[in-house]
Amino acid sequence: MDVRRRQALTATGALAFVCLTLGMAPGVFPTTSAAASCVGPQLAIGSDPAAAEPTAQESPAPVPVPASEPLQVSGQWFHEGCDDTGTGGAGCAGPITTSQSPMKDVDLVLTQEEESWTLGTADAAGQAEHYAIGWEVELPDDVAPGPAVLSAAGTEVMVQVSG
Repeated sequence: MDVRRRQALTATGALAFVCLTLGMAPGVFPTTSAAASCVGPQLAIGSDPAAAEPTAQESPAPVPVPASEPLQVSGQWFHEGCDDTGTGGAGCAGPITTSQSPMKDVDLVLTQEEESWTLGTADAAGQAEHYAIGWEVELPDDVAPGPAVLSAAGTEVMVQVSG
């Protein structure tokens, strides 16, 4: 066998090995995929936790919030841990298990300039409810009209407090 042919066969074999190793040869090996990655907590103004779904918009406009009315804030995916496969050790045939648990004692905090107030504390619901959480709170009297940030468990919503 001549040298060029040997080099070509060696290169073809190496390329095939790399493609198989990286899963670039469809249909050769069965593949499985994870159910989803773990979603972090999401907040929304209002009582509907589903409104907290992420949007493609990067910098949403501040949500208007009246200072003199009760404020409802809701969210979902407030959990500890991350089970990004959604299955137990037996694969699809096994029971669904999770290493996630609902967050407890989650503070809802309003921050405005150098001042911050803890508005309330709540526990998240379970997995079947998408780890939903909600607060109904009153803004403190010393909150000024203007921009502020509502936050809980590392997620935040920009708000515009009106007088």
